[in-house]
Amino acid sequence: MEIQIIPLEKIVIDGKDICLGMPKADVINLLGDGELIHRHYYYNSELAIDYDEEGKVEFIEFLGGIDGKLQPAIYGKPAFETLADDIIDILTNKNGNEINDHENGCSYAFLNISVGIYRPTTPKDAAEDIEEMKCDGEYDAEYAEEEMRKASHWATIGIGVKDYYR
Repeated sequence: MEIQIIPLEKIVIDGKDICLGMPKADVINLLGDGELIHRHYYYNSELAIDYDEEGKVEFIEFLGGIDGKLQPAIYGKPAFETLADDIIDILTNKNGNEINDHENGCSYAFLNISVGIYRPTTPKDAAEDIEEMKCDGEYDAEYAEEEMRKASHWATIGIGVKDYYR
């Protein structure tokens, strides 16, 4: 499945354009009803779409992370498979310096391009947890490797309408 994220505009899933500002009825025509729990979920809850009070798409988020089936690309790079720091560099280059990064490396909002990225922990935090596990005699190499792999990549990426994050 080929998926492209085009900030401030749309996502494209196998040739289907889901545009920011698109009426809910048009999304339903393309993707079906989706599972409704405060927002519409698709593809086994790996894609979420939020609507504004007028029923138009205002936010689209991919939730599957590196292990998900949906692997979107942004600016030509795989959003989840590319190392987190590399995605930050790409988005910063496209966005400029207006970035909300107040969550200690776990979350960034790129204000000019309305892109948000999130992960539950950073490599530094995961390394500290692993050291603590070693000190406590609870070290599991396979678990530690998996935690570092996940901490080094983004778990979610979303795009919103202009000024979504302001």
